[in-house]
Amino acid sequence: MDIRERLKADLLAARKAGDGESVDQLRVLLAAIGNAEAVELDASHPKEVEGWGEVPRRRLTPDDLAGILRREAAELRGAAAEYEQNGRPGEGARLRSRAALVDRYLADLG
Repeated sequence: MDIRERLKADLLAARKAGDGESVDQLRVLLAAIGNAEAVELDASHPKEVEGWGEVPRRRLTPDDLAGILRREAAELRGAAAEYEQNGRPGEGARLRSRAALVDRYLADLG
């Protein structure tokens, strides 16, 4: 199962379990991957095809995916550190928990 499929399956499971934190973070990861797959439109792409503009998506390598996950985890840890420095350890712990969730997927990528 590729990482996108696993994220989607885990998102469904988290929604069924009522795990809002995991749902939110999995959505963020899927959005980050989707954004990385987007391509810039240029003159070679049709502006509109029967009312919808469609272009092929960029294919991401395992290294690309790992980079996205590492960046997301680093942002979460950075934000957690800021919260902790500002006297909000609970919020910091919540963000570190989210970073640990990201790390689990990163470990699967190698």
